[in-house]
Amino acid sequence: MNEQGMLVDPRFDVFFKMEQIDDYKYDGVDASPSTSNGIPDSTIGGRLICDVCGDVAFGKHYGINACNGCKGFFRRSVWSRRQYSCRFGGDCPVVKEHRNVCRSCRLKKCFEVGMNPDSVQNERDRNAKNGGGMGMGPMQSPIQNTPSKESMISNGQTKRKRIRPDTTDKMTQTDGKMEIEDYDYEMAENSTPPGLLPLKQERISTPPSDLPVPIDYLIPSMLMDIEHKVFFNHLVTVGDSINETKTPITLPFETVFRQPHLVCNRYPMNFVNNRVLTPEELIDGWRRHFTYYSDWCHAMDEFCALSPEDQVVLAKKKIILHGWLVHAYYSYKSGVDGICFANGAAHLPEGGHPSITEFYKECMPRYLNYVIYPMKNFQMDDNEMVLVKCIMFFSNESGLSPAGKAIVSAAREKYLSALYNYARSNKCSTSAQATLRIAKFMIMLSAVTSLTHLMNEGVHVTSLFNIIEFDQLIQATHKTTPPQHSPHPPTS
Repeated sequence: MNEQGMLVDPRFDVFFKMEQIDDYKYDGVDASPSTSNGIPDSTIGGRLICDVCGDVAFGKHYGINACNGCKGFFRRSVWSRRQYSCRFGGDCPVVKEHRNVCRSCRLKKCFEVGMNPDSVQNERDRNAKNGGGMGMGPMQSPIQNTPSKESMISNGQTKRKRIRPDTTDKMTQTDGKMEIEDYDYEMAENSTPPGLLPLKQERISTPPSDLPVPIDYLIPSMLMDIEHKVFFNHLVTVGDSINETKTPITLPFETVFRQPHLVCNRYPMNFVNNRVLTPEELIDGWRRHFTYYSDWCHAMDEFCALSPEDQVVLAKKKIILHGWLVHAYYSYKSGVDGICFANGAAHLPEGGHPSITEFYKECMPRYLNYVIYPMKNFQMDDNEMVLVKCIMFFSNESGLSPAGKAIVSAAREKYLSALYNYARSNKCSTSAQATLRIAKFMIMLSAVTSLTHLMNEGVHVTSLFNIIEFDQLIQATHKTTPPQHSPHPPTS
């Protein structure tokens, strides 16, 4: 596997695909596009593209190529004289997937690309002149009770000019706890003019999980509490290592995951470079991580909500990924350009134990270049680590029950949003920078996935040639292929 190919892992494609909001039915037509675009050109492949959000457009509306969603949004905003305020600094990206995030920036973009508010009023006047309204019968016309002025024209007919009712600028607070209802007057039946609608206030609904939400410090602090509780969960007071735990573990993963003390005691973890990592220290450090990993999983509410079967499936898939990420982060925190284990032993690129050097030969360059270096470059902190760890853990739903898939998917979206909010508030000055930072973290996780595959192969080869005596539990945990069943002996 070359180093560039390693960076593209299909299992993390999900992080770059946001769920789409149903914003295509304002005019009663389902205009959902099949592709997602930016906003470069007005036509792509012969199709018109919305100048506001990049969605598929079906003609010119109010002076520009516009999709039905942006057309309806602009019309309602102008008719209602709505004013919006941005909660993200006034530079939110207006693209199809995110166009409902910030109405302030979306309306600003409408004006910037040339949408004409006078066209909205002219359209409204034409509809009023025809007497029908927007899809309503004559008896439901929204102008029938509107005050008007009468004047005579040259042919003796009476011209009736409708007086626009006085309206109070409606403030839709996108950064508060209250929001005016986003009402589609064009689709409503038996409606009254927008200016006469009562000011309806309601609690702001929970935004879609794939979109930015107001900053919430509760999630990172909650995860930090779990990390602190698990990290310092040591019931025994001993030295840096429990080298007495040399007895091979033959129990199955399902059993010891529920009872991790059967694998290793919870001695205090100390990720430092106190001594050279030996094969015995490697096995001991692996076992201490197993206990730590089991404690962390069982401290997560989403994991506890899974069925016992789903818990085992998910835990098996993620234990090595978790190990690489945790050891890398705490090694980076210790300032060591190598791999530090919880027992105080470490392996560096040079001068290590011969067997360990051979074991990590393929992994070490990629580990340093694509995991340790990005952590240093990004100045990754504890809050980001625990959030990225949760995203990694809940990144894949394969093999789970339908209920388990729903729980894992919701958890992933929750922690992705929390990571965006944290980065936007604490690390980045713009939304684009926050999005780019998250994308780089996802690339780093792809490198962790590649390291996991390399280590699985390394454990298999090392055990096959008896270079390091890994027990059955370690070999089974790193197994990448289904077990090969021996043929049954012939019957006489």
